Amino acid sequence: MNLRRYSKLNSIEIIRYLENKFPPETAYDWDNSGLQVGTLNSKASKVLISLDVTKEVVKEAIQNKVDLIISHHPLMFKSMQNIVFDSPKGWMIKNLIKHNISVYSAHTNFDQGDGGMNDVLAEKIGIKDAALMDEVDNIGRFGKIEPTPFRDFAYHIKKVFNLANIKVVGRDDRLIKMVGVSGGSGSHHMYAAKRKNCDVYITGDVTYHTALDAEQLGITIIDVGHHIEIVFVEAMIKILKKEFSEVDFIASKIDTNPYKDY
Repeated sequence: MNLRRYSKLNSIEIIRYLENKFPPETAYDWDNSGLQVGTLNSKASKVLISLDVTKEVVKEAIQNKVDLIISHHPLMFKSMQNIVFDSPKGWMIKNLIKHNISVYSAHTNFDQGDGGMNDVLAEKIGIKDAALMDEVDNIGRFGKIEPTPFRDFAYHIKKVFNLANIKVVGRDDRLIKMVGVSGGSGSHHMYAAKRKNCDVYITGDVTYHTALDAEQLGITIIDVGHHIEIVFVEAMIKILKKEFSEVDFIASKIDTNPYKDY
């Protein structure tokens, strides 16, 4: 019998379980994973899962009367010196507190963890027996796929992640057998992908000068953008529902991708 069905569940029970799977101490020093706003000593009967926390997401949380938002990207990356209610972030903080909604973010600890971001991405791509790609930074995954011509593989990536466009750096005539992936802004891990003999490396936010470096290095990169990390939402709900079936986990319906395709 699940006794929790008949008792009040607090947010801290969910977060303790989450932090056991994805320890916060594994997050990078520059990151701000963890509790962003509110308290974990409050009920958690309804939880909104979102990639980002924006004004629209906060409005969605208020409308759905949720107790907790679990996001991938932190609401606050840097410490704030003031909270001005007329600013977008100040408005969010004010209304989150007003409506007793707490915010918790699982960022680079989720990226690195077993069953986290990069394992989910590797599985969606079809990488077999995915292994750690960058041992120095403890991030990224790589592994084999069925040998596929590059153009067919590129089409597969667009289809899997529902992308209208992708950006390609380097040769597009390769037969793809070994694939590396790192969600988010992972272009600096291309050297690890090269060491692992990846035929192609998939990541986002590749800058012009990094693209030039990749071209000179002789590695092919597919820039899929940052927003493919939206897989966080489905993955997190799947993880938490197994343990907390009594909680109503809601997937955010807000499209937080700031880029539009024309």
